[in-house]
Amino acid sequence: MSCMLFGRVIASRVAGTRACSHALNSEVLNDASLSKFVINLDENNRAFLKYSIDQQRKVISFQHTFVPDAAKGKGLGKILSKAAFQYAIEQNLKVKLECEFTQKYYKDNETKYAAYVAR
Repeated sequence: MSCMLFGRVIASRVAGTRACSHALNSEVLNDASLSKFVINLDENNRAFLKYSIDQQRKVISFQHTFVPDAAKGKGLGKILSKAAFQYAIEQNLKVKLECEFTQKYYKDNETKYAAYVAR
């Protein structure tokens, strides 16, 4: 499943459980040129999860998650984290958690992702 499609699926699930105007229309895009998973909120605002990939070690590092203040608390960080984990799984990459938000997301979903995290 592509990251964009995966983001739409997750967004629809989040929208079904929360009043979430931003997540309702969100698509997670992998902007490989900037090494970011991105949700474009409008023409000037975007939420993103910055990453780097070590191809030799087959490891993706989740470095930083950013959500604009006006969109915080809407589940966008979770949508980005889930899409990033899905991408790592699809690409057979181990995950290195450098970002505090993704560390928390992992702890909340450890049973699902434990096999994919680099030790």
